Amino acid sequence: MAEATQTEAAVVEAYERLAREVLDRPESIPSAIHNLLLKLAETHPGAVYWIVRRFYQEYLRLYVSDTGYIGIADRYEPDLMYPGDIVLYTVPESPQPGNVVQISFTDKDEVSVYVIHGRVIGCNEDRSIQIVDTSTGEEYKVVDWNILGKLVKVIPFGADEWQELFSASSVPNEWVATTIEENIGSLQESDVPGKDEAIAELKSRLKNLV
Repeated sequence: MAEATQTEAAVVEAYERLAREVLDRPESIPSAIHNLLLKLAETHPGAVYWIVRRFYQEYLRLYVSDTGYIGIADRYEPDLMYPGDIVLYTVPESPQPGNVVQISFTDKDEVSVYVIHGRVIGCNEDRSIQIVDTSTGEEYKVVDWNILGKLVKVIPFGADEWQELFSASSVPNEWVATTIEENIGSLQESDVPGKDEAIAELKSRLKNLV
């Protein structure tokens, strides 16, 4: 017991020393913390992502998707979205069967962060949900911690509403074009049903961008 107590005290002292070093940096505290996180993210971006999100939720009681958010699709998902579409999400409160949710998770070493979409097929008493990955068809059990938002609307590339929102964003055309090209390459090497139609749609979008 005494040895365990000494170990805990040593750990506490080590983190206190690290905190003092951050506080003693010549730049501002936010900059010092930011630089430290950037350095840690070079090898463990997943761990940095989760601790920042945990701080928001547990310390500030502020949830990432409390007011919803807008994203630009970066992958083709059959019957759901194409790269370049604008996607609207809302608070993932009480997801129901049939809803599509965006989910994030890391690998076991918390090195990489992954984001997928899943269609809810069941809800459990512990607030976890059963989902089907919209890209692969695989089924998962997902805890509410991993749910980023609930998909509420997909605005197709080039539509009037898309033009208005995209022009107000800071996303460059080059990024969208690169994403579309990467998806075309992936689809050409896949056996996804309806891939020819999907590739034709993506090539049409690429032509409009370049």
